[in-house]
Amino acid sequence: MSQTVDAKLPGVAPEAQPRLLLTKLHPPPRREQTVARDRLVQRLRPRPGVKLTVVAAPAGCGKTTLLGAWREAEARLRPVGWVTLDDGDNDAVVLWTHVLEALQRVCPDLAVSLLPEAVGSARIVSVLLPRLVNELMEQGDVALVLDDFHRLSPGVSRDSIAWLVDHAPSTFQLVLGARSEPALSLGSLRAHGELVELRAHELGFTPDEVEALLNGSLELDLAREEIDVLVDRTEGWAAGIYLAGLSLAGVVDRKAFVNTFGGSSRTVVDFLAGEVLDAHDPATQTLMLRSSILERFCGSLCDALLEQDGSGPLLDELSRTNLFLIPLDDRGTWYRFHHLFAQLLQVELEHREPGLARTLHRRAFAWHRERGSIDEAVAHGLEAGAFAETGELIAARWLDHVNVGRYETVHAWVDRLPADLLQASGPLLHVKAWVATHTGRREEAAHAIAAAERLPDFDQGPLPDGTGSVEGGIAVLRAAFPWDDVGAGYAAAVRAAELEQPESPFWPLVCYSRGWCHFFVGEFAEADPWFAAATDVGMRARHGPVACIAPGYRSLIAAELGDVDRQTFFAEQAMQIMYELGLEELCRGDVGIAFGVSLAARGELTAAAAELEYCVGTLRAFGHPIYLANALIRQIAVFRDLGDTEAAASAIAEARATVNSCPDPGILEERLAALERSPSTQSAQRTAALSERELFVLRALAGPLSQRDIGRELYLSHHTIRSHTKSIYRKLGASSRAEALELARERSLI
Repeated sequence: MSQTVDAKLPGVAPEAQPRLLLTKLHPPPRREQTVARDRLVQRLRPRPGVKLTVVAAPAGCGKTTLLGAWREAEARLRPVGWVTLDDGDNDAVVLWTHVLEALQRVCPDLAVSLLPEAVGSARIVSVLLPRLVNELMEQGDVALVLDDFHRLSPGVSRDSIAWLVDHAPSTFQLVLGARSEPALSLGSLRAHGELVELRAHELGFTPDEVEALLNGSLELDLAREEIDVLVDRTEGWAAGIYLAGLSLAGVVDRKAFVNTFGGSSRTVVDFLAGEVLDAHDPATQTLMLRSSILERFCGSLCDALLEQDGSGPLLDELSRTNLFLIPLDDRGTWYRFHHLFAQLLQVELEHREPGLARTLHRRAFAWHRERGSIDEAVAHGLEAGAFAETGELIAARWLDHVNVGRYETVHAWVDRLPADLLQASGPLLHVKAWVATHTGRREEAAHAIAAAERLPDFDQGPLPDGTGSVEGGIAVLRAAFPWDDVGAGYAAAVRAAELEQPESPFWPLVCYSRGWCHFFVGEFAEADPWFAAATDVGMRARHGPVACIAPGYRSLIAAELGDVDRQTFFAEQAMQIMYELGLEELCRGDVGIAFGVSLAARGELTAAAAELEYCVGTLRAFGHPIYLANALIRQIAVFRDLGDTEAAASAIAEARATVNSCPDPGILEERLAALERSPSTQSAQRTAALSERELFVLRALAGPLSQRDIGRELYLSHHTIRSHTKSIYRKLGASSRAEALELARERSLI
């Protein structure tokens, strides 16, 4: 299957989109106790030529508080977006869903209509980010803060941020908060003066700032020499100073405490229980310790962990007195602990109640599963060791995630399951085979398929996701991804149609695959009704790629039968569906083949050549030989009609190499051999007369629309419109839009 149809699996529902956590899009609210650090805020101000700003320091140094204060000040001058990263952002679809939302909230005119889930993680950099960069150039000064950047592991997400740093316009400032130096090309940026950095030693509190916190906000009334000693012992470490302040509130001999306080991160753990936790009543201590296993929490979730009521008021009260409990919204519903404080609490929890953490994770798993928050449920289930129940949840809900491009998320889940559980579960092997295929791990997918075929219940079902059986799901997978073997794909498609039923979530792919395989063995009469069904069920099941690509093949079938009217109708239907569903970037490489061939059939050879050139370039990048060879063969015919024998010869050579790489290329071998046997001697009949399509474009040029908007009106790519425009200029002898319109009026063309 091509890179477009396989980008979406069946049944895309609006509620299945990546779950947008709005709490990630705001810095923690400013607290009354927060100390102003104007000297550091000034360091973060934008400077000419700076591409990246990095605030890197260990936990507890005040990075997030500083960035929040900077954002508050900077937002008065220009738009500043904010995203707090977490482990889920290692799926690039999740990351860019939140980044685009953050930017569009502060820049309402930012028009990036293409959604990350429509592109998929593999094409974020090549398709989505160029559009974003172009839009950012129109926005003026904009900044984006990505806090907790250290949560991104090596992979597509981190690579995409590196690409943005390299290509963002000079009016865009990216600011990263991280516990360690980001794995980006900082050396080069530093050498060229394009980097601003703040490190741990620069974030340390000065004596004046410590006095403002302890004597001003906490009203401890310490002597200046006591403050100086505390700064010296903590080396200005924000977390150590604040923990000392919490403890000093109940100390009689403050001078002795200050002189003995160990303010390093190593010694803080030792006094946490005795000095900080013991300052609270037992109920609050229990709440703090047990909720420390949660990334974020609310009263209801904490009630589930504690198996009692009343957590909400306790959290509200605690948030007023403890800076380490951070509200995540303005309503006091969701909270999280400062990451360092949470780690300290987890250590103390294990000390006081050994082994309880797993039980707490299991309770959190049940709470999230009941509410449909699948990401959190799976994460807690894996931490709890509840692998069987978590595997059942994954097998039932995986389609919701991959339908919106989140293959990497599901792949990571399956990878964390025990090997013996995975190898014994047909539904989970089915999931693994699909997501491994989608993420380019063909060998891994083959192993999963082989393991599934060895299971005694391989042909039994239905599966939790609605598939008829593991055998049926694997047959659909093989039919949808024939790669380079039409015969194998044909057999799989026939078997899939036997095993799956119209109510199966995979039925749109079954219809499409049956049509595709019939088409590529030359059975056009058999292919057409399957493509018609694919269009219908694809629209009803919200499977956009199937719905728009299937009419394209019906157009190619009409071309085989010499029916130009039907050929044109279906080609334009495919384009219309593609535009209506916002799938231009995703599906143009497939739909454009049919549209280019239909243009050639109407004598619009220049436009046809431009359209097919775009398609070949797109398909060449995705490693599906059958699709590429088909596009090249269509391109050869147009090159010959244009009299461009050199381009035709080059396309023939590439098509031959591509076809030879396929064990079974279907009818493409015969088509290519016929072209090779009959080299064209035809020369293009070049004429100054404008084609019908060029006249449409010329008339549109007389109006207010841009070339890009004209393309949308006519269902043509911007590249094709440019080609039409160049041809119009050449035929009219013009060098500009204004001159072309003037000459056209003189000749009564408009």
